[in-house]
Amino acid sequence: MAAAALLPSAALAQGSQQDLLGLLQALDLASRPSANVTMQGIGSGTVAPGGTLFGSISGSDKREDTGSNHVDGSLSFGAGFGDAATGIGMQASLNVTSVEDRDFGDSGFLSLKFGHRLGDPDLNLHAAIGFDNVATWGDASDNSVETTVALTKFGYLGGSWGKPYMVTLGVGSHARDDDPGLIAGFGLGLTEHFGASISYSGDYANIGLGVKVPGVKGVSLALTCNDVFDEEDSRRTTLSLSFALRNAFGG
Repeated sequence: MAAAALLPSAALAQGSQQDLLGLLQALDLASRPSANVTMQGIGSGTVAPGGTLFGSISGSDKREDTGSNHVDGSLSFGAGFGDAATGIGMQASLNVTSVEDRDFGDSGFLSLKFGHRLGDPDLNLHAAIGFDNVATWGDASDNSVETTVALTKFGYLGGSWGKPYMVTLGVGSHARDDDPGLIAGFGLGLTEHFGASISYSGDYANIGLGVKVPGVKGVSLALTCNDVFDEEDSRRTTLSLSFALRNAFGG
């Protein structure tokens, strides 16, 4: 009788221990700095949160279109609108492809992207459709509209105590030169400041390293080797400096 009377207490103690473990895990996740999950070389299934201003400047040691060894630079500025968690989020960006002194700003295009979070928040699955060359000017005037559809999943390797990751799978209307093709990528957050990724952009593979600049909120650096195996005879290194300013305006 005494032993039977102890059983409920033992079960209750076990349940309490499990609850305590769950609480400790939640507290640990809340107190740990989030690792820097990054993806270079392809687009993702996410859009910038509403009210966010963002921009980047990048330079490559080889021009993709001509293969020349002259440094190729570009600028991009944009903003996020709406809420992809509860409805449709949108981001718009202006991309300047001519950054030399003699013709700065003479060529570029407008991009639009629409996204939505799919399913339960715990699933952390996102979908987006993006359009490049919606409006063009200068040397980009002959470019046709390019469409990309992508799904991105976020999670943790080995459960909530593991490293955060992102996986992207999609299709681009011009991913293989002017033909449709698949895109895919995997990014892993290594530390609070460092992340790495590998991707396939339709014709070739890319590897990248992303770095959050310590002490400067919202600023990051990315180093990417495009066409890493030189499949298209266009291997090049790209360095980008980006910023994102959350809640800059009512999104």
